[in-house]
This record gives sequence, structure tokens and C-alpha cells, in this order.
Amino acid sequence: MTTSNAVAILLPLGILFTALLLFGGGLAWARYRDRQECHNREQQTQTVLEQIEPWAGSRAASWAWYQTYPISALGGLTAEQLVSQGRTCEVLAYLEHIREGGYS
Repeated sequence: MTTSNAVAILLPLGILFTALLLFGGGLAWARYRDRQECHNREQQTQTVLEQIEPWAGSRAASWAWYQTYPISALGGLTAEQLVSQGRTCEVLAYLEHIREGGYS
């Protein structure tokens, strides 16, 4: 086997191997990221619920508000929808605004 034949065989195999490593690494990272986002979303939900509960009166009432109340200042979406879109900071800013006596 000549050097050019070896390169002709090994180069595509090397490219394939590299692609598989990168793809596999990407899948592993995506799974890790998704688990982190899910965990973070749960934490974010709890943070929002803690902000709502004092004026809602109970955890059940704050959960109902979180899931059903459309926030017109944030496009008519519920807090739950906004958190799922990664807009938790906007929800918390809205709640802070209301807590300080602002209009909803």
C-alpha cells in the first residue's frame, strides 16, 4: 500500500471519526443543557411564586395566578408562558413594579 492510498483511506475515516465525536459531544451537551434549563425553570417558577404568594394569599392562589392571569404589560402572556420562554426577569420586574405601587 502506498502512502497516497493510505491517506485516501485514512483521511475519510478520520473525518468520519471526528464528526462522530463532535456530534456525540454535542448531544451530551444538549442533554446537560436541557436538564439545567429544566432545573433552572423550576427554580425560576418557585422564585416567581414566592413573589406572588404574599398578595395572592396562598400558594394555591399564587399558582392559579401564575398559570392563568394574562399580563397585558408583557404581551398578554401568563407568567408561566413567560418563564417558559426564558423571560423570568421581565416577570420579576413586573411584580416589583406592582409591589412598588405601579399600575398593571
